[in-house]
Amino acid sequence: MSDTNANRVGVIKLWLLNFFANAAVVAVWYFWLLIPDAHGWQVAASALIAVAGVVSVLWLRAGTLAWFRMSEFRNQPRIGPAYRRGFRYIPALAFWVIAFALIAGYLWSLHPLIPQTAVWLHQKLNGGPPPRNIMNDLNWLLLVVLFYVMPALWLPIATTVAASGVHPVHLTRSRRVWKRGRYWLYFALLILVGVWVPYKIIWWIPDLQTLRQQAWSMGSRFALAYLLAISAFVATIWLTALFTDREDPILS
Repeated sequence: MSDTNANRVGVIKLWLLNFFANAAVVAVWYFWLLIPDAHGWQVAASALIAVAGVVSVLWLRAGTLAWFRMSEFRNQPRIGPAYRRGFRYIPALAFWVIAFALIAGYLWSLHPLIPQTAVWLHQKLNGGPPPRNIMNDLNWLLLVVLFYVMPALWLPIATTVAASGVHPVHLTRSRRVWKRGRYWLYFALLILVGVWVPYKIIWWIPDLQTLRQQAWSMGSRFALAYLLAISAFVATIWLTALFTDREDPILS
């Protein structure tokens, strides 16, 4: 999937920004957890840092989504205009993020019910597969819904919200992407590259003898996994934005 109008310089800038900014967010989050709360000013500082961090992350996402979503941004190497536009729609994007989080949280809350559901289905099927197999299938189904179906449904709308806010006409047209089989196929491949492969790399433990070798191995595996995750993340936004822009071009 490629776009002849996409500017390579802009893509590289966005990749570098997301690479370093996401690492910075993780570092800030780690140090935020270490802030004591013995005094009022410490609690206030912690709350201020938390709010600033959330806004910064939303702005980073909004600018990235907007740049890929609008052809006028993709045709230029500058990324600043996309981030200025995305900043206006941070509240709208935040609402869409909260909606996704609430639905995902509710679905995940159903996870403890899977064993009972597996037994119930086994009884309703008058035998059939053993409950353990049914439980494994339901666990996989939940993971597929949470990490594939929901993001694939959510992201086209998110690109539109980041570029134009909550505009009913644009939101309605953006949903046409859901009918594109190629979109679902490419999205699945990128999820495999960006989630499953990094997971396997991180949890692959080679047989090494010394602590130094183990430390270098762990660092190398985490670095490679992070590179793959960021690259797949940017590619997924690019893919989704292009599909969505073809269904519903947004002009300034």
